[in-house]
Amino acid sequence: MADSAFNISDALGRLMNNKNLYKKLLDKFQAGYAGYEEKVANAFGEGNFDEALHLSHTMKGLAGNLGAEAMQEASLALEMIAKGGSKTPELDAALEKFAYEFRRVMDEVKSGVDLG
Repeated sequence: MADSAFNISDALGRLMNNKNLYKKLLDKFQAGYAGYEEKVANAFGEGNFDEALHLSHTMKGLAGNLGAEAMQEASLALEMIAKGGSKTPELDAALEKFAYEFRRVMDEVKSGVDLG
């Protein structure tokens, strides 16, 4: 896939090039985190910045481990806003970017990540 949501070589490097393990992690991610972007948006929408911080921090780590660098960056942006404890002018754009990257990752996992 030309515009992959994943840096596969980076992710596989962390997994000692174990493609089967990487595939299992991707499948587990898809099964366990469906709808996560809505949870993040709801936490911010309700002003629950502790929950928003927890959710964005969790996704930042997962995205990093999976090699989903753009989603990791989008999660970091939300994490920084949540740490501030208030809605900022950047929040809507950050939530949009996160939702876009999250869907891109999920769609690619669903259609099959090309592990080469």
